[in-house]
Formats: sequence, structure tokens, C-alpha cells
Amino acid sequence: MKPIYLIISMLLIWGCESIEEGLPSAEQKLVIDGAIEQGQFPIVYLTLSSGFYDPVDSMNLLDLIVTTARVSVSDGENEEVLTLFRNEGYFPPYYYRGTDLRGAIGKEYTLEVRSRGETYTATTTIPAPVALDSLWFLQDGPSDSLVNIWVRFKDDGSTANRYRSFTRIISRNDRYIPAYQSTLSDRAFNGESFSYPILKQPDDFTKVAQDVYFTLGDTVNVKFCTLDQVHFDFWRTLERELYSAGNPFGSSGNEVESNIRGTKPALGVWGGYGASYHRLILK
Repeated sequence: MKPIYLIISMLLIWGCESIEEGLPSAEQKLVIDGAIEQGQFPIVYLTLSSGFYDPVDSMNLLDLIVTTARVSVSDGENEEVLTLFRNEGYFPPYYYRGTDLRGAIGKEYTLEVRSRGETYTATTTIPAPVALDSLWFLQDGPSDSLVNIWVRFKDDGSTANRYRSFTRIISRNDRYIPAYQSTLSDRAFNGESFSYPILKQPDDFTKVAQDVYFTLGDTVNVKFCTLDQVHFDFWRTLERELYSAGNPFGSSGNEVESNIRGTKPALGVWGGYGASYHRLILK
């Protein structure tokens, strides 16, 4: 997941709620962006929200990064306090990561964040991953060099399932980025084989029609994930807000459903993924 996607999204959505009378200042909230998947260490990014009229520049953004929190993850038997790491190649350049506790399918994980005298908690699970049956591409973009990636998988009809997809273009991305309209539930195809296109996250949301395609010659890794209901509801409502508003400075008024609970209100999500990985060469 690309952390800047969640951070900037939550900054804008929260800031939009404070434009009604004059120039009000929004209450600053903690923004938690945390995830764990099977076989991987938990990773948590912590920032602070910013008001709509607050200045936005490199120094102000750095001031929003939280680096002094105590962050721990427990699976009910073992608990680990996460370590703060620094990576200048990303924003935010600081994140909390485990070095011992790894995710396991079927387990429940509780996150606890203690920051500025407040405590925040959230719980998630890691569902069993679903492997894709096949991947292919079709040249149905606006030019011959642009293509859509299609995937097919078999849904388990014995339970309700929710999915989220990510892509990584090997020559261009050094991490997985959420697909455009990345979330999907099996409400319309429960128990059936289902095919659909995975769209690239556009670089410019004002040019979505031209910017969701992949390019012939690219090698693309696809990360296909299962997630529980509460985790799914966060991303579904966040994406609905982003896409239905139509621009980054508008709001549809829909509430983004966070699973973070604390002594003060917070934003964001702590979520588990059952992930399967696939590669497709577009040639």
C-alpha cells in the first residue's frame, strides 16, 4: 500500500469538513495507517491530520509525522513493540515495523498506539488468501500501446468474501500501489468464477479515462488480497468518498468507517491481508 495515498486522502477529507463558517480550524487527529499480512511483519505509519486552510509545504508535512509513539501488536499470545525505522525514499520517511512477530492466516491481531497521553486500539484478522486462476491483458485502451489487465478467480460460496487488489510496475514502482477502485465484494457473484479488469491507480485523478491503463512492454506484479468486513468497509467508504466527490477539495458527506478506537477520535485503519502474488508480462 502506498502510505501517501491514505495520508493525503485523510488530510483532504478531514479538512473538507471544516469549511462552513469563516476560516475555522479543524481539531487535529491522529491518522493511523497499519497493515499486516501472512508471513510479513506488521507496518504502521502515524501522522497527524491537517485542516483545510493549514499551509501545505515540505516542512509542514514533516511536522505531521509522529515518531515518539509506543506502537505494539499482539496476536493474543505474543506481543511485540514495533521499532521506528527511517527510509528517506518514501513519505512519510518514518514508520513502525515489527522484527519478530509475523502475520499468520486465521489469527486475530490487536494494535495499540500510545501517543501524546492518549491510547488507540484496533483489531483485525488475516483471512485465507485466494489465488488468481488466470491473468491476461486486452488492448482496449485509447491507443494500441495501452492495455487493461484482466483476472479470473473462483469465489468461495460458503461465506461472504471481500477482496482488494494492488499493482506494481517493475520498471516504475518500488512498492505495491492500490488499484483504481481497488475493493470488491462477492455480493453479486458468491460461489462463482468471476473475471474483472484491475485498473492502474491514475497519477492524475482529473484524467482517469486516459490514466488507468498499463503499457505494452511493462512487467506488472499483481497483489490480490482478501480482507475482513471491518477492514473492507474502511477502504470501500474511503474510495467512495474520493471518487464520488469528483475533486480533492470536495466532499460527498459520506462517513469513512474507521476501526480505530481511542480516548480521543482518530482516523485511519488497522487491517489484515491474506495476499497472493502474481506476475504478468505485457507482450
